[in-house]
Amino acid sequence: MHEILRMAHLIMIAMMTGMAVSHYILLRASAGREGESGKALALARRTLGDFSTMVVAFVWLTGVTLFWSQYAAAGREVSAWFYVKIAFVVALTGAHIMQRITSRRIGGLSIEGRRKIERYVSIVWLCALLAICLAVISFTPR
Repeated sequence: MHEILRMAHLIMIAMMTGMAVSHYILLRASAGREGESGKALALARRTLGDFSTMVVAFVWLTGVTLFWSQYAAAGREVSAWFYVKIAFVVALTGAHIMQRITSRRIGGLSIEGRRKIERYVSIVWLCALLAICLAVISFTPR
């Protein structure tokens, strides 16, 4: 069961990484687009954001379940790598929430608004990459 949870957790974080890259590409592709193509790209970004929100929830769900099965139930000591991983997952979640709030508030129409959204998407991507690496280290069975 532990290995299945670990695989699911790593897959969810990897999906978050891919979605962040896709979101960044959609932001760049929609720059300066008006009319139907701009609306279609905005719909694609919004849909991708909705899926990303579900993936963040599954990252937390699989992570908490994995933590409980490996550390809490077994009475093992938590490693320092795990705390660092949690910090990056919290940063990933915060950046994702801020990106979604910013997207809804400004609609991503202005150049400055797109830059803010791109910053948050970049933070999500970087934190997801680091969280994958730290998840492999912190959830390795001993």
